[in-house]
Amino acid sequence: MISGFQIKNFKCFEDLSLALGHLTLLTGFNGGGKSTAIQPLLLLSQNMRSSNAPTNYALNGLLTQLGTVGDVLPSDVSTAPVEFFIRTDLITLHWSFLARAGDRFLTIKTKDTAIDNVSVRQEMDATLKIERTLSKLIYISAVREGTADAFPSPNVSDDEFSTIGVDGRFAPYWYVQMADEEVSVERRHPKEPAGTFRKQVDAWMGALFRSAQANVQALPQVSLLCLQFRLSEIGPWRRPANIGYGLTYAFPILVALLTARKDQVVVIDSPEAHLHPSAQSEMGRILAHFAGAGVQIVVETHSDHLLNGARLAVKEGRLPHSSLQIHFFSGATSEGHGVVSPTVDSEGRVYEWPTGFFDQSEKDFSLLAGWE
Repeated sequence: MISGFQIKNFKCFEDLSLALGHLTLLTGFNGGGKSTAIQPLLLLSQNMRSSNAPTNYALNGLLTQLGTVGDVLPSDVSTAPVEFFIRTDLITLHWSFLARAGDRFLTIKTKDTAIDNVSVRQEMDATLKIERTLSKLIYISAVREGTADAFPSPNVSDDEFSTIGVDGRFAPYWYVQMADEEVSVERRHPKEPAGTFRKQVDAWMGALFRSAQANVQALPQVSLLCLQFRLSEIGPWRRPANIGYGLTYAFPILVALLTARKDQVVVIDSPEAHLHPSAQSEMGRILAHFAGAGVQIVVETHSDHLLNGARLAVKEGRLPHSSLQIHFFSGATSEGHGVVSPTVDSEGRVYEWPTGFFDQSEKDFSLLAGWE
């Protein structure tokens, strides 16, 4: 598992180091740097997906579009290299890049490792594992395919990992591929005894939307797939456009979590999008459940309900409190990166609440009650 990462001289951050847990929540103000913190992971991932190790790391690809070097260098930095560090419990892999104004790529200056008391073979194996983990990263953005009538199939081999697509467009394909496969016991919904993939998708979807079910029909003659939903076991199947964004936005997340391999990294932007507050809380529980089952999940969120769902999952024993990391981004300044990392205890309690950390409800209630 990736235990943390560090970035230097990248966009708004001169130097930022973050710990990662099995479930990591990035929260905070708009423009505070949450997306910037995730982008190095995406940049490394999209450049490691080819069989050849690149020397130039493209800033624009399948996972992220960063523009030119001028867009990723801090405004007050012109000569210092862009640096990324990826840590595991055994090794730290370090990239240092030359950044030339106007280029649409970063050129590797040095790539090395920091290790403690391991053999050369262990170093090589650990390096390959980090690179493979990054190359297989799944990213689901905040903007997803919502009301499409038909979805495409990815250009992957049968043994390829589940390429969900940044907008979730390939989730229906993987649903069809995995529909009758058995889901590992630790990833199953506790109230659904049937272990098949389709039954587990329905069970987890039903936790978000009462009695909701999904179905996919293949159109082999045109290599497209039709996604359908219904809101009861006997209700009519409906097109995504006629069922609402909540189900269509949650579907690729559930498919990704059920298909991800053990220790695979899944990065999700705004998993709470288009969900009712109760479903947002349940989404927090679901993410914690799958993190406890071996998927490493990194989430960017603005939802206090999702945070509280994750905290409840800790209290309920679904995820050890040490496996939940929270980082609050208030915005980098000349005084520092502006990131605070509150801790959660075994009862799900948060002891450090910086100003702006999901405190707006209390502020609004105070105003409505005339206390302020």
